[in-house]
Amino acid sequence: MAATGRGRGRGRGLLQQTPTAPGHQKESTSENGLDELSMMINNLTLNIDEDDLTQIHQKTEKAVKSSDDLKRIAEMIYQKCLKDMEFAKCGACICDRMQDVEVQGSKFRTTMLALVQKDFKDKDITRKNNLKKYLGFFTFLCQIFSNMRLKQGQCLEPLVAPIYDCLEMSVDDQQCKDDELETFSLQLQVIGKELDSTNQSRMNALMEKIRMRIIQDGLTARGRCTLLELVECYARSWKTMPNDITRFYCDAMADVLAGMVI
Repeated sequence: MAATGRGRGRGRGLLQQTPTAPGHQKESTSENGLDELSMMINNLTLNIDEDDLTQIHQKTEKAVKSSDDLKRIAEMIYQKCLKDMEFAKCGACICDRMQDVEVQGSKFRTTMLALVQKDFKDKDITRKNNLKKYLGFFTFLCQIFSNMRLKQGQCLEPLVAPIYDCLEMSVDDQQCKDDELETFSLQLQVIGKELDSTNQSRMNALMEKIRMRIIQDGLTARGRCTLLELVECYARSWKTMPNDITRFYCDAMADVLAGMVI
């Protein structure tokens, strides 16, 4: 699993047990555990560490008593990632740690992927009516591909085609917003190498589409800068670019945003 930040999330200290009335402890234990997990997850920062992941995993195993409980936990994590794209990597790391938690024949991994699959089916409508939610979904989809691994370390190959579908939809849309292209570029720079190795022919076709978008009219300077950096990253076999090239694109984007480049 990819490393998470070294700092500590704000979830610590939130999992104190709440006293229960005599005769009601059995009925309330599960609900209290889920509420405590909800509080912890909602208060996590981007700097979660191994202790946070272990604590969430242990609390989940104790609190979850049914498949409905498992779905509730998955929805908590997923909704937080949809609202905050920056949390998507942390959320994916949590999912990787919890993926084999199972109750009543339902696994956490299957439950989470069902939520993602539902939003994938609705992606066209969501993208049109709520771009922020769509970008949160797409970012989480990419981070799940990057961070959730099978026991032998393989990626979840069933996610490859949906990711390509989303990428191609953005490139093919002449009205695609700059924010979407930037999210597209950032995620592809993270997962591009593995996505390329999994389906090289489709990556080649995608990059051809991107080159044509840069050449054609209609893109803003910000969009051209974003896609040009992506093409260069691809040409370097997805290796981290040298500092001077990274600095060039940062300076170029700053000039674009300042209105110095049109």
